[in-house]
Amino acid sequence: MPHRAPPHPPLIAPEVDSVALFDAVQQEFAGTFETLELVAASTARCLFMARDVVLKRHVGLRVHVQAEAPSRRWFERENELLATLDHPAVRAVLAAGYRNEWAYRIVKWIEGESLADTVARGPLTIPTVLRLARNLASVLDYVHTLGIVIRRLAPPTIMIDNSERAHVIDLRYANVLLEVASPETDPGQEPFIAPEIRGGEPGDPSCDMYSAAALLYFAVTGTAPDLEPERVTGPRSIREACPMALERVIMRGLRRDPTDRFLTAIEMVEDLLTDFDVQSPLASERAPQVDDPRAWEKRLRRALGDEYELLEELGAGGFGRVYRVRDLALERQVALKVLHPHLVIDPDVVERFRREARMAAQLVHPYIANTYDIGQRGGLLWYTMEYVRGRNLARTVQAEGALPAERVVRVLRETLSALDYAHAFGLVHRDLKPENILIDKATGNVRIVDFGLAIGLRGKDGSGPTASQSGTPDFAAPEQLLGEHVDHRSDLYSLSLVGLYALTGRLPFGSGTVEATLALRATGDPPELDDVRKRLPVPLARVLARGVAAQPAERFQSAAEYSRALAAATRKNGSVLSGLWRKITKGN
Repeated sequence: MPHRAPPHPPLIAPEVDSVALFDAVQQEFAGTFETLELVAASTARCLFMARDVVLKRHVGLRVHVQAEAPSRRWFERENELLATLDHPAVRAVLAAGYRNEWAYRIVKWIEGESLADTVARGPLTIPTVLRLARNLASVLDYVHTLGIVIRRLAPPTIMIDNSERAHVIDLRYANVLLEVASPETDPGQEPFIAPEIRGGEPGDPSCDMYSAAALLYFAVTGTAPDLEPERVTGPRSIREACPMALERVIMRGLRRDPTDRFLTAIEMVEDLLTDFDVQSPLASERAPQVDDPRAWEKRLRRALGDEYELLEELGAGGFGRVYRVRDLALERQVALKVLHPHLVIDPDVVERFRREARMAAQLVHPYIANTYDIGQRGGLLWYTMEYVRGRNLARTVQAEGALPAERVVRVLRETLSALDYAHAFGLVHRDLKPENILIDKATGNVRIVDFGLAIGLRGKDGSGPTASQSGTPDFAAPEQLLGEHVDHRSDLYSLSLVGLYALTGRLPFGSGTVEATLALRATGDPPELDDVRKRLPVPLARVLARGVAAQPAERFQSAAEYSRALAAATRKNGSVLSGLWRKITKGN
């Protein structure tokens, strides 16, 4: 079972006279370094945060104070090893030397804290864990190329700087120092050390793969892995937000048999990032085939990096594709809509879309799905919104057929409430259709999506045809199809067609060409309205008929007016619809 890592030993041993040590070092290095703080100390060695008097910067001052101690040679060899390394994630040695009987080295000071201290406040965010994985892999690939095996990586030996970059700060137990290293270990570090190293073997690069996996386990769960690899439970059983790819990499790295682990750090990080499809900047960038979902997904994974985990595709349409993803920073599922690349070639289109999306993000209403974020990378533009568990109205009708009148009235009433709110902000949907009306599975409530998308992609005047998921202008108002001025009354027309579709299970004007449906809309009522008149009370049928008037001036002039007319029609009916209306009104 996973368990909390034992606290690392006190950084200053109780037998050390801190005041006397501080004064002695201050005096010895006066004029060169100003000692600021004693960070760690044992009877043989100590670490100070100091200030370089000449260069006026903070440095780490590590001093070995016992010339005759066996650990002196170990300290000197460690200086020599560190001086040969040049990697941004390995703490650099700036200088080394002797002062009387003391040996010392000056190292780069890292503003931050150890991984142990960071995780003590709680597990790291998923993006930070993924950055840690890349940092560790980069260091291990570098040192392994030089024939160096670190052997003992543990949370106290990893520093996380203020930019969340990880640094390896302790190579005392590396294979090249074994002849002088102390055999003693810190029990608190044992869960992070490969079984063969605990057993006294010198180890090979695979033991560092074990330690890296253990560190990632610790970072993502806040717990140390079990000492016995066979008893390690998957990170997702502790933290559901852990991406499956990360769990897969961790569990392989923690296998007992070294030959079952990753052979190299590059293999480990490539396995991890394959699912996120993060590629080298030198890799070629090719546009995905429009009709190939796999190409879409591959390019999108690359663009999203380690911000989102792609879970499944929810749908596709003329504007792009919608996916269910996990926001790795906030650890929640959201819906992500990525726009087709050909729509975002024009910088003006991108700017309009961003402006409208920002406006849509300000809408906070119980019947409007929240817009969260806008992102652009790798030639793709996307936005994230609230993930609503349930089906859209189109799929509901496809699955169930024509819906009962009382259900349709509820959809109309809740959608009108949302439109009234949005129109007051000056925001017109312009693409209201069954696919954009979601039905929450838990509550049955309407949640409207894609506010602001249409105008951002069509033009400043909002002109141009609106396509449904099937690619036909089934729910657009006549003025919209003609490229004329569009306003809030166009939304009310579209909603009325949605209502007819839900009541009959059929497209109100059929599925002909734009020209054919436009001719029908200009000359008369939708054919399906006759069927509705036979099935519904006269007052309710009249409301829908007015909603689909060809001329905007003949329609309801506001969502509020439409809502009042709908309420009056259901009250006059005095039937089940009236009871439903009172219930809905009372509940909202």
